[in-house]
Amino acid sequence: MLLAEVSVSPENDAIIPPFSSKVAKTMLLDPKDVSISPLKRSDRYLIKFGGMPRYLQVFSGEVYSFEVGGEEDKVLNALTNLDSRKAFNTLWRVVDVKVSQVRVDLKESFEVKVMTPALLVSPHRKDKRKVFTNRPSVVFFNNVIDVTKLGRGDQELNELLSSLDHALREEPSVMYYAKVIYAGKEVVGLTGRLRYSLSETDEVVVKTLRLSLESAVARGIGSSRRNGFGRVKVMT
Repeated sequence: MLLAEVSVSPENDAIIPPFSSKVAKTMLLDPKDVSISPLKRSDRYLIKFGGMPRYLQVFSGEVYSFEVGGEEDKVLNALTNLDSRKAFNTLWRVVDVKVSQVRVDLKESFEVKVMTPALLVSPHRKDKRKVFTNRPSVVFFNNVIDVTKLGRGDQELNELLSSLDHALREEPSVMYYAKVIYAGKEVVGLTGRLRYSLSETDEVVVKTLRLSLESAVARGIGSSRRNGFGRVKVMT
């Protein structure tokens, strides 16, 4: 997995949407196979929380950044379309691009810091309703699919998810339910700090977990990761 951090700067002050990943998607021509984060400033994502359709302001000359994550070939392909482009009444200029391999040093205990609302889905049925839990098979469902290429309902996938639930113990965690406006609609997701301890030494399960955590760092957790939901940091 690769993670690229792209630094950009607006030519003039501007008003942008309350969930700022649309700026980055415009500059990349909206690629389909990578995850794109909202804009960041001083390591904080630019998001307006709450039920009101609020807006964000950016300022001329300030440097912001966003992340592009996913499989190596897909990230590099997406970056070939990166260019300075006009979005939301200002020209966004590319300042710098830094690309790095994602590596997670898995230890017996770790924390997943959820920095943008995660839209978690049930691994057992396809449903538009979101799930609010720190259960490993739910939190890392999409990431296990990333690394195994298995599909929902596959017996092997179900067995891996069950093994993950047995391998990880949910430790006391802090979970919030955050409301944001995306594309004119109210969306509720999960944020907070999810803590786990590893009680399994099976090689296949441990490897799947490590790769899934790397996927989580690069692409996020849950659904709508392409739009910047579910951005996380893994701390071991």
